Amino acid sequence: MKVCLFLVALITPMLVPGVAGTQAGATTTILYRFTGGSDGRNPVGPLLIDGAGNLYGVAQYGGAGCGLIFELSPPTQGTVWTESVLYTFGCGGDGAYPSAGLVFDAAGNLYGTTSGGGLCTFSCGVVFQLSPPAIGGGAWVYTVLHRFGGADRPDGGQPNGNLILDPAGNLYGTAAFGGEFVCSIDPGPCGVVFELKLPAPSGGVWTEKVLYSFSDVPDGAYPAGGVIFDGKGNLYGNTSSGGTGLCTDGEGLTIGCGTAFQLSPTTTGSWTEKVLYNFGPVEDGPGARFTFGRDGFLYGTAAYDVFRLIPAASGSLWRHQVLHRFTEGISGTIPSSGVTIDQNRDLYGTSASSGLSGFSTAFQLSPPSTKGGRWSLTTLRRFGTGFDSNQPRGDLIRGKDGALYGATSANAGGNGFVFRIVP
Repeated sequence: MKVCLFLVALITPMLVPGVAGTQAGATTTILYRFTGGSDGRNPVGPLLIDGAGNLYGVAQYGGAGCGLIFELSPPTQGTVWTESVLYTFGCGGDGAYPSAGLVFDAAGNLYGTTSGGGLCTFSCGVVFQLSPPAIGGGAWVYTVLHRFGGADRPDGGQPNGNLILDPAGNLYGTAAFGGEFVCSIDPGPCGVVFELKLPAPSGGVWTEKVLYSFSDVPDGAYPAGGVIFDGKGNLYGNTSSGGTGLCTDGEGLTIGCGTAFQLSPTTTGSWTEKVLYNFGPVEDGPGARFTFGRDGFLYGTAAYDVFRLIPAASGSLWRHQVLHRFTEGISGTIPSSGVTIDQNRDLYGTSASSGLSGFSTAFQLSPPSTKGGRWSLTTLRRFGTGFDSNQPRGDLIRGKDGALYGATSANAGGNGFVFRIVP
């Protein structure tokens, strides 16, 4: 099968906390640099920001070795941000190696996933809740809501991508593996979309329900990046493999290139899947979550492209339109996150280098001023070149101050950092 998750070992660029760097008029500040010890290593975006401007995120490693959940608080004076470790994973039943961002509910509880730990070391994972202290200055309270059975179990294994909440407080997400159906290339199940149902007010436990198990062809395999809702309660997501478009993997085998899909609830409580688009060998399957634009189009990234999917007539596949194709050079190489959209329809994202000559960047992609024109790319920050680069990882988020916030992964010479860009 194609590789769905990867880590890159690189060398830290010479960036100093509090020192601004500019590219195309943008200003970049490093808010916090991780040391790799008890404070964490390899932060994974997207970050989460509260009303007071505090940032929340996860580090995939560090702490006891299996990652942690952190808060970064802005300075009351000066430029130094302060990190607080809210929870350190114990590498066992509580989970290990968080690999996606967090989500808040209305009460201020944090929810997230780990890709490992729980019932097994690497391919099980958990969904967790982290509740703020009842008394100021107290400890946050960590609770495991669900432990996945693993890569060969019907409830799923190795959750990936951000969770989302519905208005009732139920959680939805994807697990890369597990489910009911065995994939044709890899001898294991093809992944699931799941719901975790909130307990009744009288108490009880969260209950997992598999909404859909993928079967490779024609519906897709190995969902990636999580799911999003539309205004009618339908879920949208993507798979990194499967479908009817054909690609060749690293071993020369012909496999599906991935799909974009819609899941719709029925009156009986089941969900039905519809393939919106089959990715091909040029586009390849996406690995990050889609974003809805105000125009009703789905925006995303895959292979070297930033693209959008445009709804078609009922029963037809959606139309795929490339907005920008990255090449080696100053514009970066491979989009490494989904995109964030502002009110002007500008898209913001990050790219990672895939070779010695490519750059890792944060970028802005602006729509054409005239119909049919080309989208224009602005490089907001160039993080480094090839194997001398810290790779941005995870979507950028936008604060009330108009700035963009993100994180870079660790490499051979460092442990990653959190940054802010003022476009």
